Amino acid sequence: MDQARLTALHEAGHALAHVRLQIDQMRASIVPTDELQGAVLSNCDVWTAAGAEDMAIADCAGCAALKAVGQADDAAAPGCDSDFESAESLADDWSLEGGLEGCKSRAVDLMSRPENLTAVALIAEHLLMHLTLDAEYTQVLVDVADGETTEEEFERYLSMRGHAPPFKAAG
Repeated sequence: MDQARLTALHEAGHALAHVRLQIDQMRASIVPTDELQGAVLSNCDVWTAAGAEDMAIADCAGCAALKAVGQADDAAAPGCDSDFESAESLADDWSLEGGLEGCKSRAVDLMSRPENLTAVALIAEHLLMHLTLDAEYTQVLVDVADGETTEEEFERYLSMRGHAPPFKAAG
């Protein structure tokens, strides 16, 4: 799997975790910087142990998404150091059950759910097309993956945003 697709799946995992765990998110991006291949930016302040656990799971969700789609640990873990450092800090500061390893495990469980595998793939596909997705666009993609938004509604949404509908193969 090429690096762009790995990065898109990684960031899609973070973005989906933010949606599923209801963590405020500004945008997901696969535009590389000097330090990162991509990022999910959020406005999350942690004030409770439950919030810290959700944020730590979201921090681990990039690697977990790659594992859930079948990548081995050695392919999934590179580039996750800062994610794991953040999760470990939250786990230690808030005495989260199982520490960092518990958060990693819960992230893999979250990403491995069939509905989440579908959503991660769709978010990653759109990250590869647009490079950056705002929180609303990500939520709509999750709604599409969950069957809560129809293809027609999605195409109308894309049109309102000035995006062409995704390419459809002739059938």
